[in-house]
Amino acid sequence: MIYPIPIFKGLFKLKKKILFTPFNDSPSPSSEWINLSNEKRIIIINKLIEKTIYVNFFQVINSEPDGQVIVRLIKKMSASERGTILLDFEEFLKNKIDLAINVWAESLGDKNSLRNLRGIEIKHDR
Repeated sequence: MIYPIPIFKGLFKLKKKILFTPFNDSPSPSSEWINLSNEKRIIIINKLIEKTIYVNFFQVINSEPDGQVIVRLIKKMSASERGTILLDFEEFLKNKIDLAINVWAESLGDKNSLRNLRGIEIKHDR
């Protein structure tokens, strides 16, 4: 694995290798994960990452029973750095909490001022 920032290399030793192919069904969340409230799931994730490097990059803002974890990026990163750290974070959570977890970055609004001046509006569900 290539790490864009050298500090990530060797930070976590994963307990097991996750191997999925297109022919495998996606894992379903455990009943323990499903039965937790959104707030409790967020607390569990935050407790797990509070002493890791991930606390410097993400703020967990939502966690769904279906395994989706939404994070807000709190540090500016290039697209390649962001992609790598998000995938590493997802693998970390899969190994520590539940194999069905999927990490998503919070979607941002359109920041293009020229498009905004032309009257084009892109609507987001918020």
